[in-house]
Amino acid sequence: MSTQILIHLPTEVARRFREAVPARQRSNFICKLLEESLPNTDQQMHELALQAEAFDRTQPDESLDLEATLMDGLDPNESFDADKLAALCQK
Repeated sequence: MSTQILIHLPTEVARRFREAVPARQRSNFICKLLEESLPNTDQQMHELALQAEAFDRTQPDESLDLEATLMDGLDPNESFDADKLAALCQK
């Protein structure tokens, strides 16, 4: 699947582009340039997840503190009550 987009180029750049890249190869040319230039967010997210995992392994107390903070003031045996939450938020 592909998507057509409209871009604006300076006249001189467009001229050089048309002269250097044959008509039926221009989309592939631009696609390759963009793939090389744009950041790979999937790879970045994977690397961040690996860093977080390594941190959790080396700092186990930090994750325990976070879990305790998340549950601070909450009763784990209490079911969620949307009306009760809404009433608390009105105070």
